[in-house]
Amino acid sequence: MKRLCIVFTTILIVATTITAPFVIAAPNLDGTITCSSTKSDGTEFVPSLGKAVVDKDQYSRYIIQYMYWHDDNRLKWLWSNPASTFEPDAFFYNYDGKAYGSAPSGYWSSDLPDPYVDTQALDGSNEKAITIGSALAVAIVSKKVYYTLTRMAAGGGDSSKLKLQAHRGLRWPDFCFSTNCSYGCNAQNNYRLVPFSDFTAPGCHQYWWLWSITSNSPC
Repeated sequence: MKRLCIVFTTILIVATTITAPFVIAAPNLDGTITCSSTKSDGTEFVPSLGKAVVDKDQYSRYIIQYMYWHDDNRLKWLWSNPASTFEPDAFFYNYDGKAYGSAPSGYWSSDLPDPYVDTQALDGSNEKAITIGSALAVAIVSKKVYYTLTRMAAGGGDSSKLKLQAHRGLRWPDFCFSTNCSYGCNAQNNYRLVPFSDFTAPGCHQYWWLWSITSNSPC
């Protein structure tokens, strides 16, 4: 009986170790959060391929983004962090007060896991993100095309420059899935996929990130 008790106790200890919670430190004072490192070229979370379509219809202006990770290695950092978040950021150039889009407004949708409309609370007035993020980026899979669609309020111009970035982060606390619980990583958090100089909205632009080539061009 004593021997059986020892074996049973050992099993309980092992089980407790396996199910220990994933611990995340509180956000930093600058609004970022400390994350584990990732490859310096971004190939553990940045999409392999993406596209953005910006236009308007009878209801409003809008932006649609598509993104694709071609194999599992491109998701390594997102998968290794249970509370990981991902945002395909779109920034409209407003240094001259003539941004094509100013803020998300009205209908939005996405098939990213646990999607949310990103807040502009910490954005500067010259570059405001119009973004749908994923609060459960650990559930993103490779070889699937994801999309985000956001209707937006018109800015001060009929056209403007636009840049696209890939953004990684974490939820804190990790049981919260709302917009205000997503924090960008304190380092290696933003990768510019399309610079302002290459994309004028309305229009369509696509990019490749270290998938045979790194390039971007009009659709």
